[in-house]
Amino acid sequence: MPSMHRAGRRPGLPCLPFLLVVVIVAAVACGGGQGLPGKTPDEKAIAAAELGINGADENIPVLLHAVETEPELVQTSAIVALGRIGTPAAVEALGKLSNHEARRIRLAVAQALQDVLPEAYPEAAKVLVEMGKHCLPRGPGKDPDREIRRAVVTSLAVVQQPIGLDYLLDRLRNDYDENVRNTAVKTLGRLKDPRAVDVLIDVFHTDNTHNQAWAIESLGEIGDPRAIPTVKEALDIDVTYDAIVRGKAAWALMQLAGKDAIPVLEEALAKEPDDMAAVRMAHALAKLGVKEAIPVLEDRLLHAEREFARAEAARALKEVGRKESFAVVDRAFREDRSGLVKKEAGQAALALIRKYHLEPGKQEAGSGEESR
Repeated sequence: MPSMHRAGRRPGLPCLPFLLVVVIVAAVACGGGQGLPGKTPDEKAIAAAELGINGADENIPVLLHAVETEPELVQTSAIVALGRIGTPAAVEALGKLSNHEARRIRLAVAQALQDVLPEAYPEAAKVLVEMGKHCLPRGPGKDPDREIRRAVVTSLAVVQQPIGLDYLLDRLRNDYDENVRNTAVKTLGRLKDPRAVDVLIDVFHTDNTHNQAWAIESLGEIGDPRAIPTVKEALDIDVTYDAIVRGKAAWALMQLAGKDAIPVLEEALAKEPDDMAAVRMAHALAKLGVKEAIPVLEDRLLHAEREFARAEAARALKEVGRKESFAVVDRAFREDRSGLVKKEAGQAALALIRKYHLEPGKQEAGSGEESR
């Protein structure tokens, strides 16, 4: 997520001893040649990686020089380092490489731009949009830059800037590549721009079920009431045959309509045969204050056939569970054979203990069969 992006940097090449770092920095500062220290490409790649320090604009010239003069391994390491420096100046340097004749250089640039500092996101988005315009398919069977286009859309999903909207809408309408369309549809929800609503509605009616589901989720995130009829349509079991779509539609309708969604969700839940979709519907209802939905979550936690539905029920109870839910999640934690369910049930139990000031050694009277 963008807000957590800096804390979660991907690890680079192994760190060098402090002395070698000092040598690298000294070599750059002294300007005794713009080259990286090291005799082999591996050594120079490690040296380039060590220069990828947040905000270290002084390291940009030597990294650009490495891209111009060194072999592929070092070039890639230098581009990654520019992304990790992450300042507007580093983005400017990456922009100079964005039209490089070597496709692998352009791909590395597109990938590095998702790693820049948040204050450089606007400039990174401008570079990405221009790159995207130059890596479109050139005709049937002629798409040499498809991987670059995928990287551009993925990086736009990270930087999440309004300038990327038109390009993302165009790719969602016109790209044959499902990965590109899928990333675009997810990003449009995060941008929350109402201009995407009509295109997302069209995706629901024309694209595959995977992208239909994400289009519905994005419509919920945008929050434009124009999407309500389409989301209700997606919720209808007689119209939508994919349970994932129906589950996402339940959540989207809650976001779009608030308490006005309750009658529709209750009717849908009464008809829903799929455990996962039923859990999502019950969770949405519980969030809207319908307490009668909580026993549905408790029942699915104990009895749903698929572990993912049981785990999802536990996650929901962690948020909306009542005091009596503790006995249910405790039983699931003790008896369920799925490690995933045990983990989620354990976290739910701890949350309920804190919320209701329960004594961990005591089971509260619960619903269903948990106290037999």
